[in-house]
Amino acid sequence: MSKIHDLARLGQSVWYDYIRRSFMTSGELKARIDKGLRGLTSNPSIFSKAIAGSADYDEALRCLAEEGNPPGEIYEALALEDIGMAADFFRPVYESTGGVDGYVSLEVDPTLARDSLHTVSEAKRLFEKLQRPNIMIKVPATPAGIPAIAELIGSGVNVNVTLLFSVKVYRSVAEAYIRGLEKLDADGPSVMGGHSVDKVASVASFFVSRVDTAVDKALEAIGNKDLQGKIAIANAKMAYLEFQSIFSGMPWEKLSAKGARAQRLLWASTGTKNPIYPDTLYVDALIGPDTVNTIPPATLTNFLDHGTLSRTLTEGLEEATTQLRQLSGQGVDLEEVTRGLLEEGVAAFVKPFEALLVNISEKQRRLLEGRKDYEARLGGYEGAVGDALVHLRKEGIMSRIWAHDHRVWKEEPGEIVNRLGWLYSPDVMVDAIPGITAFAEDARAAGMTSALLLGMGGSSLAPEMFRRTFGLRQGYLDLSVLDSTDPGAVLYYAGQLDPKKTLYIVSTKSGGTVETLSFMKYFYNAVSSAVEPEEAGSHFVAITDPGSSLESMAKTLDFRRTFLNDPHIGGRYSALSYFGLVPAALVGMDLNQLLDRGSRVARNCEGCNCPVGGDNSGARLGAVMGTLALKGRDKLTLIISPPLAPFGAWVEQLIAESTGKDGKGILPVEGETVAEPATYAGDRVFAYVRLQGDTTFDARVQALEEAGHPVVRLHLGDLYDIGGEIFRWEMATAVAGHFLGINPFDQPNVESAKVLARELVATYRKEGRLPELKPTFETDGLFVTTDSSILELKGALKEFLERADPGGDPAGGRSYVGLQAYLEPDEKTYAMLRNLRERIQKKYRMATTLGYGPRFLHSTGQLHKGDGGKGLFLQFTSETVKDAPIPDQAGKEASTLSFGVLKTAQALGDRRGLIEADRQVMGFHLTGDVIAGIKAVLDAVES
Repeated sequence: MSKIHDLARLGQSVWYDYIRRSFMTSGELKARIDKGLRGLTSNPSIFSKAIAGSADYDEALRCLAEEGNPPGEIYEALALEDIGMAADFFRPVYESTGGVDGYVSLEVDPTLARDSLHTVSEAKRLFEKLQRPNIMIKVPATPAGIPAIAELIGSGVNVNVTLLFSVKVYRSVAEAYIRGLEKLDADGPSVMGGHSVDKVASVASFFVSRVDTAVDKALEAIGNKDLQGKIAIANAKMAYLEFQSIFSGMPWEKLSAKGARAQRLLWASTGTKNPIYPDTLYVDALIGPDTVNTIPPATLTNFLDHGTLSRTLTEGLEEATTQLRQLSGQGVDLEEVTRGLLEEGVAAFVKPFEALLVNISEKQRRLLEGRKDYEARLGGYEGAVGDALVHLRKEGIMSRIWAHDHRVWKEEPGEIVNRLGWLYSPDVMVDAIPGITAFAEDARAAGMTSALLLGMGGSSLAPEMFRRTFGLRQGYLDLSVLDSTDPGAVLYYAGQLDPKKTLYIVSTKSGGTVETLSFMKYFYNAVSSAVEPEEAGSHFVAITDPGSSLESMAKTLDFRRTFLNDPHIGGRYSALSYFGLVPAALVGMDLNQLLDRGSRVARNCEGCNCPVGGDNSGARLGAVMGTLALKGRDKLTLIISPPLAPFGAWVEQLIAESTGKDGKGILPVEGETVAEPATYAGDRVFAYVRLQGDTTFDARVQALEEAGHPVVRLHLGDLYDIGGEIFRWEMATAVAGHFLGINPFDQPNVESAKVLARELVATYRKEGRLPELKPTFETDGLFVTTDSSILELKGALKEFLERADPGGDPAGGRSYVGLQAYLEPDEKTYAMLRNLRERIQKKYRMATTLGYGPRFLHSTGQLHKGDGGKGLFLQFTSETVKDAPIPDQAGKEASTLSFGVLKTAQALGDRRGLIEADRQVMGFHLTGDVIAGIKAVLDAVES
């Protein structure tokens, strides 16, 4: 018996807010019904993403398209088939409960929300066409919808009344239902298959979480926190009291005596929108008899894991009444708020319907043109990957990922079950868009023209990717990213940006990242010197987890805004959460488009989309990554269309930090020159991320395929498809982690590197100096540190690089070379390092990586120390020309540490961590011209 059965014993039925074809044909719906599920609701948004994101409907869609059907008729044909199929699955529930449950809901065309006459005729047509007794037609509770409800019930049509926010409107809906029953009792059903008065059914879908979203915003504006997160539940409890009042006494008893059923309240919008609230809040708090809760997949998964079972709906009624009275006393008119929610809801229902028709048209074109999002040519590895896909199906791995089964990766749940919030980001964050865009508009209205993001790793790489890929929309804030503790980088932005017109985004999940907080304190002081001190906080916004030290600090310093992210999302999986979306909004990106593309791919990657026979591209890519890594092809080389090039750095940190641990790893090779096939050894697998119409690398990728190298091709239609690509790679990385037998959500070596750096900083504060690294020899201002006995540059470097493990060809274990640049980020410096990288790549046929420190410590640094130990590391450091102090406290001048010291401590800690992990490191300290120093190393590598 499941918790769903337990809820039924408490009088509440669970319906599922989700539908798609493979969910039914795969047996997943039947399995959920067996566990107690009692009904299902649908909407155009759910259908839209399923149709656009998977192959479930391709065959039927192709046939309908070839027959010349327009998108609207194609949608109806596909939807009616699914709704009918779902109703057939629920028919036994309908029969066994005597028609109380077992219903499947279908929405009337949302564009008819203000047209009673056409709503009625359309609802009747759909009901008659489906010819099933357990169909409910969804009608919105608009002024035009309420008379339509009475007419439809009077005709014998089951009705699911949607978009209810107000207790007052609910009473009107219930009264319309009773009027309809009276008409039905008098006249009998008038539609084909219509029910009599003792069989017809209706639910009133009362929306919950959206009320808190709207009211909380109003409460925040007036500085009241006591009532936040409480009004939606109080409002729902008042609706339930109204339900009890309406469906007792006359005239209800007269209808009840004839077998009429009460119109049950259905709690809708029960997924938690605010991450600081419990993720099962709107299920736990609204359990009571004669109710339904239509629960979205993520919330149901959470409830089954840790939801509370108790009849809570009738508890705390006096408190709820007091809260509503207090809300009114604060000047917040709940009726006005709910009217606005209804208007927004109608518009929000229309947009997905319009998007659905666009998606169908686009899918038609793709199918007729034969375009695919994912292709793989794996040569001799086809069989091994095929076996891996069979394994995923046999073990139900994809469904288990969505069910938060930690055993997919490890026996213990630590840092797994609390790190899977990213699965739902594309859907959950849609509700956050209005608040994010309002904040961006507020910043623009305040005269902000620039934004500087202060962050590291996952907090900084997604915003940087968005800015570099999409550019800057006219009139929005020009975003820069500071993720280097090099004092030159800090001073550069201090000189470039006008603090009076700059918004500083302090972005850290933990709230305690030393680099991020150091940046914040430095720029807070800079802003305080440029504006009135009490205005400094208005130039700062925080993005962090609930309860972090940054949240408290932001409150103390009066930041303009604090965005609290879902704490169940790790930093590198946070691109489609507040960490990525707030900066994206500031540069003017269309967040709806970005999340819609992400949601499409999320639907593609769901458990019911079988990797064998289906087109689950996240599973397929993950199987390729994991399987080939185990067979020695563990250097995943990214080839990316130039307009999408910034995506490479983001996906590099995702893969490296997720898979490089427990002596295993997949090395993402990003930014390497695309060379001739013979340049590459047998440790490579290539991923070609291609933007439609871009042919830059087509010929070179084809040559790699013809030479027998395994290649995966991922096709993007436009820039916004990067939203889907983010999710695809997140899922693929999680799946690859399964095959490697590692936890892809922790980062043990990143933490150990931080510890080493903190120890060195503590030494500095105690002794006033850092430990000195004694060079092995010096040449022309270049201090070289190596364990080689050769005391000249060319010979020592040659000896070091020849330590590389050849690994066999194509056997595994082949070495790679990592260039670690603890230098001031600069285009000329980067170009010279790229030249060095390319020469090593071609000379030694080894994979190479290049990263600035300490930035890479929060990404590829995990793999450097946690993988199989095959890396050879060339670490570059330089003299600090001009340092910058780190204030001990924001708003205070006192400083006991500088950025130069912090960067040096991080470089020394990184080196020590590598050596303690038995890695090979060769150091180059550049005391003079940085470019000349790197060129000397370049010249020392034989061509």
